[in-house]
Order: sequence, then structure tokens, then C-alpha cells
Amino acid sequence: MPQMIIANRLIDGAVVFLDQGETWTPAIGGGVVIDDDAEAQRLLAVAKQLEARCEVIDPLLIQVTVEDGRVRPTEIREAIRAFGPTVRTDLADGGAAPLPGVAPGAGDRREQGATRVRKDTKE
Repeated sequence: MPQMIIANRLIDGAVVFLDQGETWTPAIGGGVVIDDDAEAQRLLAVAKQLEARCEVIDPLLIQVTVEDGRVRPTEIREAIRAFGPTVRTDLADGGAAPLPGVAPGAGDRREQGATRVRKDTKE
């Protein structure tokens, strides 16, 4: 089964793939697909040397499939690493509208600046 070498770049934590020039690329399509076990072990040794130079951390071989020229990891963990998060990132706090019943309404005693009147009660 085809394989690739994946790692994390130390400078910024980005997921990277070993390419033909034995350097790192952040694009899975730029990584080298390895069909030979001996070549896989040789390239893994190269990746381990690059790890020793503090370029990346934890290089490892992953199983991939190639369909219509597109490379895709077979394991879900590696697919998430290669293609990004499984949640919507466009719903960050900055631009999202508050959900009804969740955000404090006008006059809510929990709104910013509200203080407790008496410590011995729950008011």
C-alpha cells in the first residue's frame, strides 16, 4: 500500500509532508508517495535526521490512497491532520450572533458590572 511521511514542523507546529527533494511541504499533494518498503525506510531515516536537526518532530509513515491523482490518508487521524479541523472555524466569537436563551438579556443581574446586593443570599 502507498505510504507518505508526515511530521509537525517545530517552528510553527504545522503538519508537513516529506517531498521529492527531501524537504518539508505543508501540502499533502506535494509530498512524495512511496510504494517500496525499502525506499520508505530510507526516507524515514532521512526524516529522522531532519528531526535531529530540529526541523520537525515525530516523523512517521502513514498509509495513503491515490485516486484520480489525489492523495488521501487512510486513517481518520491523519486525514484530520492533513486537511484541517472537523468543526466549523467560521463561527468564532467575533462574528457569530448570540444564541437565544444563552446570552444575558437586558436587565439580567448577570450582565457586566452587576454585583450582589447581599452576600448571605443568592441575589
